[in-house]
Amino acid sequence: MIDGVGGAELIAVNVRNDVAFDATPHAHARGTLFLLTEGLVAVETARGRFLAPPRGIGWMPPGVPHSVQSYGPTAGFGAFLAAEFTGDLPAEPTSFEASPLAVLVMQRAVDWRPDTPLDPVQMRLLLVLLDEIRQSPTKPLQLPWPADARLLAIAREMLADVANPRRLEQWAQWADMSPRTLSRKFVQETGMTYAQWRRWARLTHALEWLATGRSVKHVALSLGYDSVSAFIKVFRETLGATPAAYFQSRNPERTRERAPATRHNAGLPTHAGGKTHAGD
Repeated sequence: MIDGVGGAELIAVNVRNDVAFDATPHAHARGTLFLLTEGLVAVETARGRFLAPPRGIGWMPPGVPHSVQSYGPTAGFGAFLAAEFTGDLPAEPTSFEASPLAVLVMQRAVDWRPDTPLDPVQMRLLLVLLDEIRQSPTKPLQLPWPADARLLAIAREMLADVANPRRLEQWAQWADMSPRTLSRKFVQETGMTYAQWRRWARLTHALEWLATGRSVKHVALSLGYDSVSAFIKVFRETLGATPAAYFQSRNPERTRERAPATRHNAGLPTHAGGKTHAGD
């Protein structure tokens, strides 16, 4: 029902997974909002890669092929939106700051029947949710892929080996292009400078490793930072919290009460091994 027509205009479910997602590429007929209260999810499309961290709301438009990978146990809420209500939401995957009102509506919608249209009260709450999403600031955890094949090769190499000490001039030589061309085209095609993209590549790896339980010291040194304090400073300046504080749930006791194992939720799409995607 979630991937088909009919049923409620918004179908919401509790989500909990203690094992990694199946990262097979796929797409959905409905748009998907996903709110994580624990763990970390990475979503990749042909246009780029973004992270949906705890306490943020991720958005996946209908019909967009994507793969989803999780890091550490994950929990939260998924809301599957009928395509006719997605027209003024972003056409690309996006991560939003979660307003308290949006969170409350998603939690309440878990109790709505998935097989019948929403009643007037529920429909008004759905419209409130959409208003809250549209007005929420986007979260800058984005790694857009450049279109140029040489720049894309550089981006892939940097993401695969984030501790690589090569400088821009060395990457330009590696890709057989001038440093000026590399710098100019990187901004044109990603909206980010080479240095900004590299910083986010490192931070996304840091979040992935921290979510799976690696120590801050191990992460800092693995990323190529000279010291743990230097890594913590960059992390706090960019993400607004220390690595130790970033994954703390706002209310973990409430999450445990409201998020039983998802395989018992009727209509929830599953993938290989019976695992359920928070972002699916």
